[in-house]
Amino acid sequence: MSEPFPATLVPTILAGGSGTRLWPVSRAAFPKHLVELFGEESLLQTTVRRALRTAPAGRIVTVAAAGQAVLIRRQLGALDPALLDHLLLEPSARNTAAAVALAALHAEAAFGGESILWVCPSDHLMLDQDNLYAALRRAAAAAAEGWLVTFGIAPSRPETGFGWIAPAEPLPEIEGVLRVERFIEKPVREVAERLLAEGRSLWNSGMFVFRADRMLKELGRWAPDILEATRAACPAPAEVARAGLDAAAYAGIRSQPIDKAVMERSAHVAVVPSDPQWSDVGSWHAIWELMDKDASGNARQGDTLAVDARDNLIRSERRVVALAGVEGLAVIETADAVLVADRQNSEAVRAVVDALVKGGRKEAASHAREMRPWGQFTVLHEGPGFKVKEVVVDPHGRLTFQYHPGRDETWVIVEGEALVQLDGETHRLGAGQSICVPRGKKHRLTNPHDARLRLIEIGHGEALGDEDTVRLED
Repeated sequence: MSEPFPATLVPTILAGGSGTRLWPVSRAAFPKHLVELFGEESLLQTTVRRALRTAPAGRIVTVAAAGQAVLIRRQLGALDPALLDHLLLEPSARNTAAAVALAALHAEAAFGGESILWVCPSDHLMLDQDNLYAALRRAAAAAAEGWLVTFGIAPSRPETGFGWIAPAEPLPEIEGVLRVERFIEKPVREVAERLLAEGRSLWNSGMFVFRADRMLKELGRWAPDILEATRAACPAPAEVARAGLDAAAYAGIRSQPIDKAVMERSAHVAVVPSDPQWSDVGSWHAIWELMDKDASGNARQGDTLAVDARDNLIRSERRVVALAGVEGLAVIETADAVLVADRQNSEAVRAVVDALVKGGRKEAASHAREMRPWGQFTVLHEGPGFKVKEVVVDPHGRLTFQYHPGRDETWVIVEGEALVQLDGETHRLGAGQSICVPRGKKHRLTNPHDARLRLIEIGHGEALGDEDTVRLED
């Protein structure tokens, strides 16, 4: 039987990334940790499931972007509602030093200063979880003695996109844990090849383990302005999940990674070498490496076809995607965008996103599919004076009571049963039935059943966006 994890362990998940190198699937409003890249669960949910093997849901802290609150709450709540008890929402992105300071302040107030935080990015994969948990137990033992511990991944190639760690001598009191001699910035190719050949240095995984009080002490020494500004934005640390943060004060925190703020400067940093088959899932090439492939090396998702094509990543969401006579490409199709790129050139994909942002294109930030607390909708087609959406309402989901001054809507039910309150009357509609909602008429749509409700919404008028929705008190 495996040795239990410390009762003081507080898994802390950082869920604030943007994942621009995975455009068009990952976007600012729907980043990669919230996307179902593999199977039916997101990377965030996969990360939470790993954490749930080490601590109960009521001891897991998640630091996330307030702008993604709807998606975060839906995904956490689907696993265990207790995960929402310690959901800390950042009103603005201030990098990982602020996120770690916030989590440490909250953990100290909610669980005690001796709490051992296991800080994990929400968008990484660990395929060998037994190796991961063995490393975590060693890291937690060192953290209990006052060390700030990082996970060093055994390198498999001369990677220039990761930071590296040069370890020193072992800690005498903790087996399998080494002092850190120095951190190495993302190296050039020649340096990375030398580090790999020497066989000592490790990749920096971005996971850390430390006591809450120890990290707060080190922040106070090395980044006191970040710590005090975070305190000012969080006057009641134990209640921040309920009461929120001071948005103006939080926006004033200096932006810096925790690596730079503390880990590269403290004299109390150690590393646990590990090999949990880790991936940061940071590019389409990384996803190609993780996926199963056909005999020609093509990794395929969705309705795809490859003829005389080799070593490609092909992903289709809505249409057939066919490749012929090409190799080494990433071809990614979504409802509103198609990417064709050199599979290994992730920086070019980032440049595409930068160009979309500079051009003011909405495709840089949002999908045709948008999530809501009650479900989701996808814009299928739009033109002058009309917009067609596919709307999916979750089981027992209910939209707000509302009306639209500038448009009429027609709803056609295609799956499930809808309960429609319209201008004082109630209608039950099944598959194949429809109803017209005239402009100015108060209405509400409800899914009263355990199965999902799907409908097509056709809007006509001069105002077709959220600005034309007047929401009323229930």
